[in-house]
Amino acid sequence: MSPIPVRSIYVRLTTIADLKHNEKAHSVINAAYRSTGGWTTEVDLVGGERETIEGLAQSVRDQGKPNTLMYAFETNENGTEQVVGTVQIQPIVKAPGEAEIGLFSVDPKYQSKGIGGKLVRAALDTMKTMGFNVAVMKVIENRADLLQWYYKLGFVNTGERVPFVFPDLLKVKDLSFITLKKPLV
Repeated sequence: MSPIPVRSIYVRLTTIADLKHNEKAHSVINAAYRSTGGWTTEVDLVGGERETIEGLAQSVRDQGKPNTLMYAFETNENGTEQVVGTVQIQPIVKAPGEAEIGLFSVDPKYQSKGIGGKLVRAALDTMKTMGFNVAVMKVIENRADLLQWYYKLGFVNTGERVPFVFPDLLKVKDLSFITLKKPLV
């Protein structure tokens, strides 16, 4: 697979008009998490879909209630948009002022081109605007490369381990998430 040259990339909040992009977003999310391409895959650790088209449609329709969904788009020379990444801001009810970054994905063909960093920075900026003061990220504990990437972005390991939400999807039993946090200053 030859690398795809990246044209103009931007990140924005989804709107109801973005329902037309949900099939592509669904493909990006599941390729990033469940395919053999890219360095962020969990294919050997977790089975099943990471997100459904119906779940994405619900997030777009209910934008900001309570979650906030953002897409990264590539624009080609004709001005056509194509989803190449996603990120979701999820308020933590039990911890006012904190929100979790979830549904973070970059199309494997576009990874290692700075798009993930753009998505995370856009999410962090949006979190600040929304009044959050701490960003939270949960990462599967044995994902050393991914954890190092988050540490470079300023996230700190809290030492908290959380059981995997859907243990029946695990291919490797008894994996947990490590909780990372980053103050939004």
